[in-house]
Amino acid sequence: MSVTVGRPRGGQQAVTAIHHIDDTVDELIERERALSALDAALRRSSEGRVRMVLVEGAIGTGKTALVWRFLEQAESSGVLCFGVHIRPDERSLSVDTLDRMFRNVAVPHLFRTAVARRLSALRDGCGADGPTLVSQLTELAADLLDLAESVPVLLVIDDIHHLDTDSLHALLHLLPTASAGRVLVVLTADESRQPLDWRMPTGLLMRPNFQRVVLNRLSEDGARLAATRRLGEAAAEALPADLVALSAGNPLVLEYLSRAYEATGTGYPQGYAQAFVECLRRCPPETVEVVRALAALGEQATPELVAELAAVDRVDVDLLPLTNAGLLDGQSFRHPSAARAVLRDMPAGVCAGLHRRAALLLHDEGAPALDVAHQLIQADEHELPWASELLLDAAGEALALNRVGLALECVKLAGRAERDPVARAVVDARLSRLEWHLKPLAAARHVQSQLKDGAAGRLSARDTLDLAWRTAWFGRIDAVEPLLSAVGRTPDGGDVNELVRWLAFTYPKHTFSRGPVTAPPSSAQAEPWLHSASSLAEGLIGAPNDQGVADAERVLQSLALDHESLWSGETAALALLTLVYGDRLEEAVAHADRLLDEARDAEMPTWHAVFRAVRAEALFRQGDLPGAYDEAVTALAEIPVQGWGIVVGLPVGCAVNAAVRMGDLSAAKRLLGSPLPKSALRSRYGLHFLHARGHYRLAVGLPQAALADFLACGSLTEGWGAGGVGVVPWRTSAAEAWSRHGNPDQARRLLRDQLAMLPPSSGRARGQAMRVLACVSRDTRRPQLLTDAVDVLKNCGDKYELARALTDLSVALRQGGDQLKARRTARRALHFAKAAGARPLCDEAALYDQEAKAARLARDEDEKLSLLTGQEIRVAALAVEGDTNHEIAAKLYITPSTVEQHLTRIFRKLNVKRRDELPWQLDTWSA
Repeated sequence: MSVTVGRPRGGQQAVTAIHHIDDTVDELIERERALSALDAALRRSSEGRVRMVLVEGAIGTGKTALVWRFLEQAESSGVLCFGVHIRPDERSLSVDTLDRMFRNVAVPHLFRTAVARRLSALRDGCGADGPTLVSQLTELAADLLDLAESVPVLLVIDDIHHLDTDSLHALLHLLPTASAGRVLVVLTADESRQPLDWRMPTGLLMRPNFQRVVLNRLSEDGARLAATRRLGEAAAEALPADLVALSAGNPLVLEYLSRAYEATGTGYPQGYAQAFVECLRRCPPETVEVVRALAALGEQATPELVAELAAVDRVDVDLLPLTNAGLLDGQSFRHPSAARAVLRDMPAGVCAGLHRRAALLLHDEGAPALDVAHQLIQADEHELPWASELLLDAAGEALALNRVGLALECVKLAGRAERDPVARAVVDARLSRLEWHLKPLAAARHVQSQLKDGAAGRLSARDTLDLAWRTAWFGRIDAVEPLLSAVGRTPDGGDVNELVRWLAFTYPKHTFSRGPVTAPPSSAQAEPWLHSASSLAEGLIGAPNDQGVADAERVLQSLALDHESLWSGETAALALLTLVYGDRLEEAVAHADRLLDEARDAEMPTWHAVFRAVRAEALFRQGDLPGAYDEAVTALAEIPVQGWGIVVGLPVGCAVNAAVRMGDLSAAKRLLGSPLPKSALRSRYGLHFLHARGHYRLAVGLPQAALADFLACGSLTEGWGAGGVGVVPWRTSAAEAWSRHGNPDQARRLLRDQLAMLPPSSGRARGQAMRVLACVSRDTRRPQLLTDAVDVLKNCGDKYELARALTDLSVALRQGGDQLKARRTARRALHFAKAAGARPLCDEAALYDQEAKAARLARDEDEKLSLLTGQEIRVAALAVEGDTNHEIAAKLYITPSTVEQHLTRIFRKLNVKRRDELPWQLDTWSA
């Protein structure tokens, strides 16, 4: 007779749910038929018919929970119970096992004495083997039948599948063979562990008093019910659907998953890994070896490779216990966390040996280099004769997949395998380059040893150029010059000349001496991106121009970041800065966004931080102060401050500038305290820091100290001639400091120089200079200069500078007696100051209009604006900006006469007579 609980395998399976991982539970789910079958067997045995029940089920399906719960119930009803759990390491039936089996304080003294005598005979005789064991077990069976005459007896033997075949045969003699007797024997076993029909005598399995009860896994409804009882209804309703699916109806797995879900929320798959390891410990050694091989091989696992690595014949047979338990999906882990947990659970030496054997196996099979390298890394194996070359090949494969971290591990291990100094220098150069992409501060520790390699001639020209770049990044100016003579060169000396041009831009005050060139000439450039970087740097030294912007656009459109070249990222950063310094801010932000995505996908966090810093500078020049501050601070957080080298001046300077203009002087002061290499103040990035510190000093009332910073910027760029005007407008800022210091004549001289140097395309810098020039000019000239500044700044897109110019204009108009126009201009200034996030400027602009009055007027004007059509709003908004009828017509693709008709209707609806009476809110409504 056989009883199957739940659905048979092949569909959703049912199983007992447990609330405690040690198999003791308060509730059994989907187990009513199994309990009924055991109860019926107990009743029949109590009537004098010996019964035997075999409870079968996969690992974790609740066999132990069921039979021990049944034993407790039987004991409470007056049945004398014995039970023992066979441990995984108990392969043979020992005297200790039998002693545990019959240990029960409730047994009569006579039976306890008989058991002690039998066990003593086993200890004193031949042990638990051979004829003595069979004889004593037969006597124990007779003793059980004698005991059952006075009280019903229940004998539970749990997990008999751990016993070997000889022990199972011996155990049969303990099971009563007579049909009469109040004895119930309950056995449990995993049906997938060497089929019991084969290991136990057929005669026993075919007895009329023998019965099977098969436990299957939980159905989906049963699993949800178990989760509800474990977590509560509210938590169970929010349970992720894949949590139940991941359990595959196995209650032990479900318990671990539920606990992990309670503890971590989204980290619940780790519960599956813990349950998997727990179940694996209950498996035979063959299964453990196969699972370990499966985990070690990962995606490269095939039945043939797993079998060879685990030294077994049939993988599917050895995995059957875990497959039936729902822990494996065929021959695959249901979640990768289980494979990792299996390997972590192994002793370190054993795990390393397994990975080493896997590496040898995959290498012999001709597997891809990256797959073999993964095994070598896990084994920490670099002594194999082919390891170094394979690991370097694997690093290239990893980089092609944008897996920089894995490539770095390959190169590290390859470096340990190299004994030749030249080969080791090549590997170290590659290692340092990859480390810089991930952690620039870690790469800094290699610089000194690589400088020695360069001096000894062990580096290639390209590696030397990369080393020169990293040395410059970390401010080691003194170490750069010796590298110039080792740089590979084209017949015209191209590499050396271009490197010197780039260095001259990076360190404007330093003169680099090339010295005698010792490297052999080459027919091609060693570093393809060096020419572009040098050309862009040379363009930035001069004044911003359309040609330089066009060159930068072409570079950015064709550039792809290269893991094997630091110059590709440098070229991208220089091209972005060319757009920023040339006031092509929208284009700069768009390209920065693309490069940020590319750097993230390519696992290049250092370049990601640099591009974010450039993007922050672009936002700052657009007048988006909160956006610029957030971007700059985020960039600084992406890599340690010390890892930024000299480039730290860019994000710190941007964040300080934004904080000062937003009125957050405490944040600016904190940022100015950031550790800055001394060499940074001698680099082009020092310009951003010095310029920002000068504005902070102006804001806190230290114009003389501010002037020193601005003039330091000028001193730094004096070798650039007319260049540098796009990097930072130091002359304009110095003029402002001279003005605050009471020297307007000096301020005017600087401003005239600045305006003379600026190309027509430099709208932002020109507008700034014109605004400051107005402040140091005669009162009669001031309104016109400021009006011109507003016109220029209106087109460059910098909301903050436009707000400053409008604020100054409103003051000039008020001083000139035009109160109405001054108030309207102040309102426009307030609008742009709010848009820029400049709180101090908002306060200054608001002085000319009380808040309550401004709010009332704004409401009134909003009501009027609601009378306008969409096209009328667009026309009026452009008119507010100062566009002529022809300009409005061109922008809206209508005729000038149509514009005039629209304006007539607008004036009538809004009750105004002139353009300058149009409400400033029209700009917001248009947007």
